[in-house]
Amino acid sequence: MVFLPRLDPEDQDDEIAIMQHIVAVTRKNQEDGCDGEDAREEKAHPTKAGDYKKAFTPFTATQRIFKDETDAYDRERRDTKNPKTRGQRNRIIQQWWESAPDKRKAEARRAAEKWNKLGAPKGTHDLYRRKNLPNMARDLIETVHRTMGSHVMMFVAHEAGEGQIKMAVFETAPGDGKKAFTESSEASKDWVLNGENILMDYLLMAPVEEDSAEKQEVEISLDEDGNPQMPTWAGQKLKVQQRLARAVFQAAYARFTKKPKAKVPWGLLIKSPDSQSIPEGLTMKDASKWTKADLGMLWGH
Repeated sequence: MVFLPRLDPEDQDDEIAIMQHIVAVTRKNQEDGCDGEDAREEKAHPTKAGDYKKAFTPFTATQRIFKDETDAYDRERRDTKNPKTRGQRNRIIQQWWESAPDKRKAEARRAAEKWNKLGAPKGTHDLYRRKNLPNMARDLIETVHRTMGSHVMMFVAHEAGEGQIKMAVFETAPGDGKKAFTESSEASKDWVLNGENILMDYLLMAPVEEDSAEKQEVEISLDEDGNPQMPTWAGQKLKVQQRLARAVFQAAYARFTKKPKAKVPWGLLIKSPDSQSIPEGLTMKDASKWTKADLGMLWGH
């Protein structure tokens, strides 16, 4: 510790307190910088799926990011050990929030927007879905039906392993003795199946690629009968091979249906693959999910 030269010895204690305060303020200012904000957000980032049931607001986010400060502010204003005072906490934290600097409110707003955009960590989805999806879906459609008199049918889809999609359909229970729409006729059953396949194809659609070289259209040659010929794939990048394979399937499907613009129903192929049309041991999935090993089996088939 370095002391200011003009202070009397008895003032050195005051000097220590002043310098400690300066150090604390300096550290605080550093923490309020970008690196400090990133660290606080990472530390406070919610990790449980249930935390995301309600969208975060700047006010709820700040209670995670600045938890130590809000908890200390709360303890100073009530007896936190007394259960009867718990109802006062929200009002007290609201007071802290109203007096917080704009800089902190902006930080909390950015964190809330980020958490809402990202949603719960992917690894938490499966367990939360298995425990809550049926009840939450039924609660939603029954609430809409009860409050608005609307008949609701809901398609629900989620990833189930690489290149795989699982589907579920929820429907308002008819109260007039009718069968549910999804089971009422062959036409309605076909409509539901078609809707599932369209949704599955949409979810399996490969994202737009940023690499302009990989975005180039690939061409497939056809023989005299209109069947696709084996493309030159050796030495090509994985993404290019995937696009070649997709183009082969597209050309073959157009030939089979006699409709040049018909789209391959990837969802249906994944759900009900033709074992005679694909190599043994190959898991049917969207072309964008195939590995080089998968494609090697296809090219050799």
